[in-house]
Amino acid sequence: MLPCALPRRPPPLPGPALAGLAPFTSLWKELSEYFHDKRLRQLFGRYATYCGSSPFDSPATLMLVAHVEQDGVWLVEGGMHCLATTLAALARARGARFRYGEAVEEILVANGRAGGVRLAGGEVIEADAVIANCDVAAFAAGCFGRAAAVAVPETKPAERSLSAVTFSLLARTGGFHLSRHNVFFSRDYKAEFDDLFVHGSLPRAPTVYVCAQDRDAEGGAPPAGGERLFMIVNAPPLGDARPFDATEIAQCTDRTFGQLARCGLQVERTAEPMVTTTPADFEALFPATGGALYGAASHGAMATFRRPTARSRLPGLYLASGSAHPGPGVPMAALSGRLAAQAVCEDLVSISSPRPMAMRGGTSTR
Repeated sequence: MLPCALPRRPPPLPGPALAGLAPFTSLWKELSEYFHDKRLRQLFGRYATYCGSSPFDSPATLMLVAHVEQDGVWLVEGGMHCLATTLAALARARGARFRYGEAVEEILVANGRAGGVRLAGGEVIEADAVIANCDVAAFAAGCFGRAAAVAVPETKPAERSLSAVTFSLLARTGGFHLSRHNVFFSRDYKAEFDDLFVHGSLPRAPTVYVCAQDRDAEGGAPPAGGERLFMIVNAPPLGDARPFDATEIAQCTDRTFGQLARCGLQVERTAEPMVTTTPADFEALFPATGGALYGAASHGAMATFRRPTARSRLPGLYLASGSAHPGPGVPMAALSGRLAAQAVCEDLVSISSPRPMAMRGGTSTR
């Protein structure tokens, strides 16, 4: 744990003070002006990975995330899945219908406007508006038909955000008490991101994130019989171009647990099998992404402004996902849904035909 002091209320930024955000300076370079200890630079540079990016290529404006987190990182009672089930229950109470597990083969376009979808089984569902919460890369790749391919600009492979190799397991741990969120940093951060973005390889010395799901922020004693651990190692988004083979994944696994051991964490796996998810697995879940988990990477000062908004280029088609504005992560993806719903309401009202209405009163001819 590295204690850090941040001002509770950041000063206002009028006029020239806006330059202090350093939008044209990399996050890593700006952090180097504040922290001489590389471990502190790693700690605050970690915020770039929140949007699947490198601290060496992301703008210094991401330093603002540290101030946002001063108000706390919140948990959803019952687990994150409860957020989705609660929203679904509220929607059903207002007349919405949900149909799960049915693939959309094509977004139908008529008169230059999205007007429904065709399911893989051939069924056509007509609609006044279509909201898509997939990764926006799926459109240009033709996953929803040629007519919808113009909805958003193409996300080139070099523009993709990070993918990951994840491990889900039950284990007994020792050495020290885990908190709910734990990060075990590599010794050479630059080499790690060179492996990821320059060489397109799994990191030789990975930084490992561990979510100890049975713990709270204060840590405490682990549950008897093993605790649930979810681990993330950053990986390049090559699930569609060059999937990593079994040998490479095995090496990544050994390096991951080796890094934990070097940091003093003892992990004794139980008899329950460990579930490993790779960039190729994420590509299968989110086609045309290569396994990228955050849409386009936030590299360069203008990257944020190139992220698609709720209104796509195709009228009647709206975007709501972590790959659309305002960005990745549960809070921002939820905001994208709100923005899409607002855009639909505004646009449908503006194009609806006026209805005749009876009005009280009369006209005098005298």
